[in-house]
Amino acid sequence: MSIDSILAESDREADRFAWEGTFATYLRMVTERPAMSRLSHALIDEAIQAPGVDTRPLGEPVYSLFEDEIFGLEDTLQRIVQYFASAAQRLEVRHRILLLLGPPASGKSSIVALIKGALEEYTRTDEGAVYAIHGCPMQEDPLHLVPSRLRGGLEEEYGVLVEGDLCPRCRYVLRTEYLGRVSEMPVRRFTFSEQEAIGIGYYVATNPNPTDASLLVGSVDSSRLEGDRLAVAGKAFRLDGEFNVANRGLIELVEMFKADRHLLTSLLGLAQEQVIKMERFGSIYADEAIIGHSNEGDFATFSEDQHSEALKDRIIAIQVPYNLRIRDEVNIYAKMLKRADIGGAHVAPLTLAAASVFAVLSRILPPSAQGMSVTDKLRLLDGQMVTGYSKQDVVEMRRHQPEDGMSGLSPRYVMNRLGAVAGDSELGCILPLAVLDSLWRGLGENVSLAADEQAKFLGIVQTSASEYSDLAVKDVQRAYEEEFETAATMLFDSYLRNIEEFVKRETEGEGRPQRGRDSSERDMREIERSIGVTERSKAEFRREMKGLNDAWKAKGLPFTYTTDGRLHAAIEAKLFPSRRQLTSALTQPRFARQRVEWARRRSVIGTRLVEKYEYCAICAEDVIEYVTQVLKSKPVLKTPKGEGIEWLWDLHPQPTGIVSDSREDEAEPEAAAS
Repeated sequence: MSIDSILAESDREADRFAWEGTFATYLRMVTERPAMSRLSHALIDEAIQAPGVDTRPLGEPVYSLFEDEIFGLEDTLQRIVQYFASAAQRLEVRHRILLLLGPPASGKSSIVALIKGALEEYTRTDEGAVYAIHGCPMQEDPLHLVPSRLRGGLEEEYGVLVEGDLCPRCRYVLRTEYLGRVSEMPVRRFTFSEQEAIGIGYYVATNPNPTDASLLVGSVDSSRLEGDRLAVAGKAFRLDGEFNVANRGLIELVEMFKADRHLLTSLLGLAQEQVIKMERFGSIYADEAIIGHSNEGDFATFSEDQHSEALKDRIIAIQVPYNLRIRDEVNIYAKMLKRADIGGAHVAPLTLAAASVFAVLSRILPPSAQGMSVTDKLRLLDGQMVTGYSKQDVVEMRRHQPEDGMSGLSPRYVMNRLGAVAGDSELGCILPLAVLDSLWRGLGENVSLAADEQAKFLGIVQTSASEYSDLAVKDVQRAYEEEFETAATMLFDSYLRNIEEFVKRETEGEGRPQRGRDSSERDMREIERSIGVTERSKAEFRREMKGLNDAWKAKGLPFTYTTDGRLHAAIEAKLFPSRRQLTSALTQPRFARQRVEWARRRSVIGTRLVEKYEYCAICAEDVIEYVTQVLKSKPVLKTPKGEGIEWLWDLHPQPTGIVSDSREDEAEPEAAAS
């Protein structure tokens, strides 16, 4: 795009929002398009929906506004959207404060920031156009110019509902400058902007003892306090508080329960009566959504105050916990890394997964279900297959332990420790166990751990290292096969074709398969038995898989072997080499004449890790060496007397040249599977 076109487009953009006219013209516009008379909650609801709403194959809504921005908080986002959808209908819920309640860095501010950004953007569209009385510091709704006695007829005739009254400034201007002639009052279009303090307010309650409430309700010009009440209210009120700024839009209150009681009382008036109460001069109507956020400690203190009953009754609290799914936690860190500076270091593919396991383990409570291990719970929450458990167990787990995710380590802490490893290491690659060590050491450097907390985190380190070991073995097993992804896709597609045929025969009442179909039945059972599907339950399982495949196809999405955790596990069980095979391939032979072939085979596996699975030569070499040790059942760490971690693995290894970057190493790839 040329400089001239950029300038021309910028000028057009400015002109686009420069509409001005009289109230007479504006009123005709509204009667032709009654939707323009919407209130703040309806405007926010439209702004959230505007980027697009889709549904997942199983029916869960997906909001484009939050997609690829907020991870692992689908239930929370759905409740927030439902709040605004209900408030948009002018139901009683719009007189409630929306409180986002959760630990630090759980995503509260990010969610509100996305909503504010969507609101700004939406008011720059034709559908989201908003108009105000020209010159009003509260971007007054022009419909407030309609006298109360005429509003019923306006609603009955045109479907335009008017709510609220003129602010003192506009009332004064109307009477003194326009002599009550509402048709001549000037109206302009405006767009919301947090930076310009238009339509979006922001208040941080960091001072528990503020000198006055002017930051919220606006200041008063003491030099203009003489004269009749109309003149004083019209000229002395500056209307420059955050409540005034947020009129027609929303106000965000950060750490709201750190505010003093006087400010909370003002907040109650705004939420319950939609008025900003001014000392000695009555009140001012305001239409705005109130979004607060707080941690559980401050909220608990507030809840115990018997004098806060009225405000508590006006709050809808929605929990914003930490994410509890490993794959989503990886997405969070990947997103944060795009904005971070880690000195150009390569991040090993399993580093973020290992850190995610550590973080999620710090957030979940011990399993309440009998016989379930913490590893079972971790994997179930991540959507992985765990023998003996189903998706219903996950639902029950969440119902019985709603406190999961409301404490633990934040993504911000994990990113700080990733940065510490990047800064300390000269290796050029951030390895998984080095990050686990950094996460552990960081706790001692920044937090005074009690004895029971230290024991908990020692267990977390051990479990995280164990999970990393399983992931590392799987990655090397995957690279052992020359074309693993191709083979997995072919096997999966064959299974889908077979179950399609099975369900078709079942529907048509053909009963048992004919002799020519025995092989397809054997193939299906071989896959199903590996994940514990019994002969009795095979038909139900196949119908479920076909239903999932159909649902994904209907949405235009690929249903792959990794989509469902059970089939993912089954395909890998079918194609992966056994651990004994892998041990034999990786272990250095005793006789020198066999070592050339052994080194070549390891090099081919390493090259595949580099070329197909985003490893670099350093982390590929490290993971092969590590897996070799794990397969021999050698420990990688110990906890002497339960007081700390002693690593039995070099966290910052020096390259030894086992893995070559040369593409010539793969001249005979089939030998790797021998």
